[in-house]
Amino acid sequence: METRTQPLLGAIEQYWTRRAESYSAVVRYEMAHDNEQNWMSVITGELPRGQFGRVLDVGTGPGFFAVALARRGYRVTAVDYTQAMLDQARENAGALAPAIDFRRMDAQRLALPDGGFDAVVTRNLTWNLEDPQAAYSEWRRVLRPGGVLLNFDAGWYSYLYDGEKQAAYERDRRRVAELGVRDFNDYPDGEAMEAISRELILSRCRRPQADVRMARRAGFARVCVDPAVGERVWDADEKINYVSTPLFMLRAEK
Repeated sequence: METRTQPLLGAIEQYWTRRAESYSAVVRYEMAHDNEQNWMSVITGELPRGQFGRVLDVGTGPGFFAVALARRGYRVTAVDYTQAMLDQARENAGALAPAIDFRRMDAQRLALPDGGFDAVVTRNLTWNLEDPQAAYSEWRRVLRPGGVLLNFDAGWYSYLYDGEKQAAYERDRRRVAELGVRDFNDYPDGEAMEAISRELILSRCRRPQADVRMARRAGFARVCVDPAVGERVWDADEKINYVSTPLFMLRAEK
C-alpha cells in the first residue's frame, strides 16, 4: 500500500503480530464463558431480523465475533490486516473455520464489492486506525441499503492527551491492585503501543462524539450510541479494569 502512513501501518501490524498469541488466549477465555453469550445477546438484538444474513467482521483479531456469529448461523466474512491474527482466528474457529471467509485486508480500504453485507461489526479496532474517517466510509459502502453498522470501542489511549483521563486511568490501576484483580493493561510491549497510539488521531479525540461525527460525515443515517454497553457485555474483572474507559456501541444504518 503506497501511502504516506505506511510506516505507521507497518508498526501497528508488527505490534499485533507479536500480540497475536496472547490476545488469542483472552479470546478463547471469552468464548468459553458468559462473555460470549452476553456479547451475542447484544449483537443479535441489533442485527437486521428475518434471516441469517451476511455479516462482515472488520478487525476480527483472533475471531471472537466471527466464530460466535457463525455458531448462530450467520454467513461471516472476517478480515484483519495482521496475518498472525487470522491464523489464530482460524485455529479458534475449529470445525467452523470452513464456514467463515477469512481474508487479510485493510479496514480502511476494503477490497470488497459495494452493498454486499447486511451488517458490519467491529470491536476495539477504530482507535487503532490511522484514517478512521476512511474506515467509516468503507463500512457504509459495503453495506446494503438498510444495513447496520455496530462499532464497539472506547477511548483506550485518551489518557495520553487528557490530564483528567490520566488521573482516572491511574485510579483504575490502583484499584485493580488493591482488589487483587488481573491488570489487563499490564502486558508485554505496552510502551510500544503507547508510542504508536500517540500518533493515532482518535487518541486525541473525545469519543464517541468524534465517531458520531465521522459516521454522519460518511453518510450513515440513524446514528445512535449506547455509552455504557460495557455494563451488559463485560465481566466483573473488565468492569473493574475499565472504569475510566467505558465501552460504547455506535449503531448506524445505511
